[in-house]
Amino acid sequence: MTDTQRRKLLAAATSELKLTKEGYDPTGGHWRRACGALQALDDDLKPAPKPPKPTDKVPALGPVWEGGKSVLLHDLTHATEGISLYPAFDDAYVPGRVIIAPEALTVTRQSSSRPGDAFYASGKSKLDYWFGHLVSAPATGRKFDKGEKIGVVLNHSIGGGPHVHVGINVERLLGRGKQLAHKTNYSHGAPSVGAQLKRLLA
Repeated sequence: MTDTQRRKLLAAATSELKLTKEGYDPTGGHWRRACGALQALDDDLKPAPKPPKPTDKVPALGPVWEGGKSVLLHDLTHATEGISLYPAFDDAYVPGRVIIAPEALTVTRQSSSRPGDAFYASGKSKLDYWFGHLVSAPATGRKFDKGEKIGVVLNHSIGGGPHVHVGINVERLLGRGKQLAHKTNYSHGAPSVGAQLKRLLA
Protein backbone atom coordinates (compact mmCIF):
# COMPACT_ATOMS: atom_id res chain seq x y z
CA MET A 1 0.00 0.00 0.00
CA THR A 2 1.37 3.43 -0.94
CA ASP A 3 1.40 6.53 1.28
CA THR A 4 -1.27 8.04 -0.97
CA GLN A 5 -3.51 5.03 -0.39
CA ARG A 6 -2.90 5.26 3.36
CA ARG A 7 -3.92 8.92 3.36
CA LYS A 8 -7.06 8.12 1.39
CA LEU A 9 -7.98 5.45 3.95
CA LEU A 10 -7.54 7.89 6.82
CA ALA A 11 -9.55 10.56 5.01
CA ALA A 12 -12.33 8.08 4.26
CA ALA A 13 -12.49 6.93 7.88
CA THR A 14 -12.56 10.48 9.20
CA SER A 15 -15.32 11.56 6.81
CA GLU A 16 -17.44 8.54 7.74
CA LEU A 17 -17.11 9.22 11.47
CA LYS A 18 -18.07 12.88 10.99
CA LEU A 19 -21.37 11.69 9.47
CA THR A 20 -22.30 9.83 12.65
CA LYS A 21 -25.34 11.39 14.31
CA GLU A 22 -25.56 9.05 17.32
CA GLY A 23 -23.36 6.73 19.38
CA TYR A 24 -21.23 3.80 18.25
CA ASP A 25 -23.07 1.18 16.19
CA PRO A 26 -20.75 -1.68 15.07
CA THR A 27 -23.21 -2.77 12.40
CA GLY A 28 -24.00 0.73 11.09
CA GLY A 29 -22.77 1.83 7.66
CA HIS A 30 -20.60 4.80 8.70
CA TRP A 31 -18.91 2.98 11.58
CA ARG A 32 -18.34 -0.23 9.57
CA ARG A 33 -16.78 1.68 6.68
CA ALA A 34 -14.64 3.84 8.98
CA CYS A 35 -13.49 0.92 11.13
CA GLY A 36 -12.77 -1.10 8.02
CA ALA A 37 -10.55 1.66 6.63
CA LEU A 38 -8.73 2.05 9.95
CA GLN A 39 -8.27 -1.71 10.26
CA ALA A 40 -6.83 -1.88 6.74
CA LEU A 41 -4.36 0.87 7.61
CA ASP A 42 -3.41 -0.86 10.86
CA ASP A 43 -2.91 -4.17 9.03
CA ASP A 44 -0.69 -2.44 6.50
CA LEU A 45 1.48 -0.69 9.10
CA LYS A 46 2.08 -3.51 11.54
CA PRO A 47 4.46 -6.41 10.82
CA ALA A 48 2.63 -9.43 9.46
CA PRO A 49 2.31 -12.04 12.24
CA LYS A 50 3.42 -15.57 11.58
CA PRO A 51 0.63 -18.12 11.19
CA PRO A 52 0.54 -21.21 13.41
CA LYS A 53 3.03 -23.82 12.23
CA PRO A 54 1.11 -26.18 9.96
CA THR A 55 0.93 -29.82 10.98
CA ASP A 56 -0.15 -32.88 9.04
CA LYS A 57 -3.72 -31.95 9.99
CA VAL A 58 -3.83 -28.14 10.06
CA PRO A 59 -3.64 -26.86 6.46
CA ALA A 60 -1.03 -24.25 5.50
CA LEU A 61 -3.45 -21.53 4.44
CA GLY A 62 -2.18 -18.29 2.99
CA PRO A 63 -3.76 -14.82 2.87
CA VAL A 64 -6.57 -13.71 0.56
CA TRP A 65 -4.56 -10.70 -0.69
CA GLU A 66 -0.87 -10.18 -1.27
CA GLY A 67 0.62 -8.84 1.96
CA GLY A 68 -2.37 -9.83 4.07
CA LYS A 69 -2.35 -12.24 6.97
CA SER A 70 -2.99 -15.96 6.72
CA VAL A 71 -6.59 -17.14 6.92
CA LEU A 72 -5.38 -19.14 9.95
CA LEU A 73 -4.81 -15.86 11.84
CA HIS A 74 -8.27 -14.43 11.22
CA ASP A 75 -11.12 -14.67 13.71
CA LEU A 76 -14.65 -14.99 12.35
CA THR A 77 -16.72 -11.90 13.08
CA HIS A 78 -20.13 -12.70 11.60
CA ALA A 79 -22.31 -15.25 9.83
CA THR A 80 -22.77 -15.19 6.08
CA GLU A 81 -26.24 -13.70 5.65
CA GLY A 82 -28.65 -16.19 4.07
CA ILE A 83 -26.07 -19.00 3.93
CA SER A 84 -25.84 -21.27 6.96
CA LEU A 85 -22.63 -22.82 8.26
CA TYR A 86 -20.32 -20.33 6.53
CA PRO A 87 -19.08 -18.05 9.36
CA ALA A 88 -16.92 -15.31 7.94
CA PHE A 89 -14.39 -12.53 8.18
CA ASP A 90 -14.03 -9.40 6.04
CA ASP A 91 -10.68 -8.34 4.63
CA ALA A 92 -8.95 -6.32 1.87
CA TYR A 93 -10.78 -3.02 2.45
CA VAL A 94 -9.48 -1.38 -0.72
CA PRO A 95 -11.47 -1.17 -3.98
CA GLY A 96 -9.69 -2.87 -6.85
CA ARG A 97 -7.48 -4.95 -4.57
CA VAL A 98 -6.63 -8.33 -6.07
CA ILE A 99 -7.95 -11.34 -4.13
CA ILE A 100 -5.86 -14.51 -4.20
CA ALA A 101 -6.49 -18.15 -3.36
CA PRO A 102 -5.45 -19.03 0.23
CA GLU A 103 -4.91 -22.61 -0.94
CA ALA A 104 -5.49 -24.66 -4.09
CA LEU A 105 -9.14 -24.08 -4.98
CA THR A 106 -11.81 -25.31 -7.38
CA VAL A 107 -14.83 -23.10 -8.12
CA THR A 108 -17.90 -25.24 -7.39
CA ARG A 109 -20.83 -22.92 -8.11
CA GLN A 110 -21.91 -19.37 -8.70
CA SER A 111 -23.59 -17.07 -6.20
CA SER A 112 -24.27 -13.37 -5.70
CA SER A 113 -23.84 -10.76 -2.99
CA ARG A 114 -25.34 -7.39 -2.14
CA PRO A 115 -23.49 -5.78 -3.81
CA GLY A 116 -21.23 -7.55 -6.26
CA ASP A 117 -20.57 -11.05 -7.51
CA ALA A 118 -19.78 -14.13 -5.42
CA PHE A 119 -18.89 -17.79 -5.73
CA TYR A 120 -18.34 -21.03 -3.81
CA ALA A 121 -15.03 -22.88 -3.92
CA SER A 122 -13.68 -26.10 -2.46
CA GLY A 123 -10.15 -26.21 -1.07
CA LYS A 124 -7.53 -28.92 -1.22
CA SER A 125 -7.70 -28.99 2.60
CA LYS A 126 -11.41 -29.98 2.49
CA LEU A 127 -12.40 -26.51 3.65
CA ASP A 128 -15.07 -24.85 1.51
CA TYR A 129 -15.36 -21.11 0.90
CA TRP A 130 -17.80 -18.41 -0.13
CA PHE A 131 -16.15 -15.30 -1.55
CA GLY A 132 -18.34 -12.21 -1.95
CA HIS A 133 -18.43 -8.53 -2.98
CA LEU A 134 -16.22 -9.03 -6.01
CA VAL A 135 -16.28 -7.37 -9.42
CA SER A 136 -16.87 -10.75 -11.06
CA ALA A 137 -16.70 -14.44 -10.18
CA PRO A 138 -14.55 -17.00 -12.01
CA ALA A 139 -16.25 -19.73 -14.01
CA THR A 140 -17.56 -22.84 -12.28
CA GLY A 141 -15.05 -25.66 -12.52
CA ARG A 142 -12.03 -23.38 -12.79
CA LYS A 143 -9.05 -24.40 -10.69
CA PHE A 144 -6.58 -22.10 -8.96
CA ASP A 145 -3.20 -22.65 -7.36
CA LYS A 146 -2.45 -21.15 -3.96
CA GLY A 147 -1.67 -17.46 -4.38
CA GLU A 148 -3.31 -17.16 -7.79
CA LYS A 149 -5.70 -14.28 -8.52
CA ILE A 150 -9.35 -15.27 -8.04
CA GLY A 151 -11.06 -11.87 -8.12
CA VAL A 152 -11.02 -8.13 -7.44
CA VAL A 153 -12.70 -6.15 -4.63
CA LEU A 154 -15.73 -4.21 -5.86
CA ASN A 155 -15.85 -0.43 -5.37
CA HIS A 156 -19.14 0.42 -3.64
CA SER A 157 -20.62 2.37 -0.71
CA ILE A 158 -23.19 -0.13 0.58
CA GLY A 159 -22.94 -1.62 4.10
CA GLY A 160 -19.30 -1.83 5.11
CA GLY A 161 -17.93 -0.42 1.86
CA PRO A 162 -15.28 -2.18 -0.27
CA HIS A 163 -14.04 -5.50 1.13
CA VAL A 164 -13.99 -9.21 0.40
CA HIS A 165 -16.27 -11.44 2.46
CA VAL A 166 -14.71 -14.84 3.17
CA GLY A 167 -17.08 -17.48 4.51
CA ILE A 168 -15.59 -20.80 5.64
CA ASN A 169 -17.40 -24.13 5.83
CA VAL A 170 -15.81 -27.10 7.66
CA GLU A 171 -18.40 -29.83 7.06
CA ARG A 172 -16.23 -31.89 4.68
CA LEU A 173 -13.42 -31.73 7.22
CA LEU A 174 -15.27 -32.08 10.54
CA GLY A 175 -18.69 -33.56 9.74
CA ARG A 176 -22.16 -32.54 8.68
CA GLY A 177 -23.63 -29.58 10.56
CA LYS A 178 -20.29 -28.55 12.10
CA GLN A 179 -19.06 -24.97 11.95
CA LEU A 180 -16.30 -22.84 13.43
CA ALA A 181 -16.99 -20.60 16.41
CA HIS A 182 -17.72 -17.00 15.44
CA LYS A 183 -19.21 -13.70 16.53
CA THR A 184 -22.45 -12.42 15.04
CA ASN A 185 -22.15 -8.62 15.10
CA TYR A 186 -18.93 -7.89 13.23
CA SER A 187 -16.95 -7.91 16.45
CA HIS A 188 -13.67 -9.63 17.23
CA GLY A 189 -12.95 -12.08 20.02
CA ALA A 190 -13.63 -15.53 18.62
CA PRO A 191 -10.66 -17.94 18.50
CA SER A 192 -8.68 -17.71 15.29
CA VAL A 193 -9.36 -20.12 12.45
CA GLY A 194 -5.94 -21.71 13.00
CA ALA A 195 -6.42 -22.15 16.75
CA GLN A 196 -9.80 -23.77 16.21
CA LEU A 197 -8.55 -26.14 13.53
CA LYS A 198 -5.56 -27.12 15.66
CA ARG A 199 -7.88 -28.04 18.53
CA LEU A 200 -10.58 -29.71 16.46
CA LEU A 201 -8.17 -31.77 14.35
CA ALA A 202 -5.94 -32.89 17.24
